Amino acid sequence: MELYQLKTFLEIARRGSLTEAAARLNTSQPAASAHIKALEKEVGFSLFHRTSKGMALTEKGAELLQEARNIFDSVDHFYAKANRLKGDPGAPVRIGLNTHAQLLRVEDLIRLASESIAQAELHFIESKSEDFLENLGASRIHAGFYYGFGTHPSVYAIPVASFPMVVVYPKGWEVPETGLSLAYFAEKPWIWTTQGCPFYRQSIDYFLQRDLVPGRIMYVDDESLIGDLVHSGIGCSLLAEPVAMRFVRDNKLRSWDGLDLQIDLHFGYLKEKRNDPVLREIGSIVDRMWNGEEGRSA
Repeated sequence: MELYQLKTFLEIARRGSLTEAAARLNTSQPAASAHIKALEKEVGFSLFHRTSKGMALTEKGAELLQEARNIFDSVDHFYAKANRLKGDPGAPVRIGLNTHAQLLRVEDLIRLASESIAQAELHFIESKSEDFLENLGASRIHAGFYYGFGTHPSVYAIPVASFPMVVVYPKGWEVPETGLSLAYFAEKPWIWTTQGCPFYRQSIDYFLQRDLVPGRIMYVDDESLIGDLVHSGIGCSLLAEPVAMRFVRDNKLRSWDGLDLQIDLHFGYLKEKRNDPVLREIGSIVDRMWNGEEGRSA
C-alpha cells in the first residue's frame, strides 16, 4: 500500500468523480484508476461503486475512509514536528479574507498567532464567500472567513459573528413623508451582489417572502465598489452593518436598518485537516477572539 494510492482514494471519495480527482491530483485518469485497482486488490474488496453518474463509496470503502484520513493526519503531524525540531516554519498558511481586514480583526489574529505559533508564516489572501469552498478545495487557501452557509460536510466551521444587514442608499435621495420602508426601496434601482453570493440568496428570498420584486440594474462582487456606486447615486444595495457604517462614517452614503435580516460570518477549514496543529491553533485563536474572553473584551 502506497500513500499516493490512499491520496487518490481520498480525492475520489471527496469528489465522487475519477476525472475530477485525477485533475485535482495532476495525474491522468488511467493512472488514478490504476491506483484504486491496486489498492482494491491489496485490501481484497471494492472501494467504490462505479456508475454512469460517477463513483460512490461501497459500505466497506466508507469504513476505510476515516482510516485513510487518520494516516494522512499522522503524516501531517510527523512533518509538522520535524519542521519544529529543525526550526523550519514549513509552508506558508494561506488565510482567505472575505471582507475588510479591520472588521475581521486580522491585526489581533496576527498578534495572537505570533505568540502561540511563532513558526507559522501567515499569508492573507482575498477570497470571496461564494468562492470559499472552491478555493479551499483547490488549496488556494488553507482556511478563511466567509459569509453565509455555516454547515458543509467537508468544512469544520467556527461561528464568528452574525451581522444585521442594512440598506445603503445615496445621500441625495429624498425621504418620503411617510418615512423609509422596504416597499419604498423595492421601487428603486438596486446594485446586487453576484448570484452565487450568500448576500444575494438571502436578500432575494427576503423580498420574495414579502411579495416584493426589487429592480436589478447590475451585479457587483466587491463591497468597496458597491459603496462607491451607491455614493455616486446609481442605486441602493444591501451590506453587512459594520461595512455599511464605514461608508456612513466617511459621509459617503446613508443607511436604513429597518430589515429583520442577518448574515452569518464563519471561519473554516477542511475537516480532514482538523488535526493539523497549525490550522487547529489558528482556529482556536479565532474562536477565542470572537467567542471567548478576547471577544467579550474587544
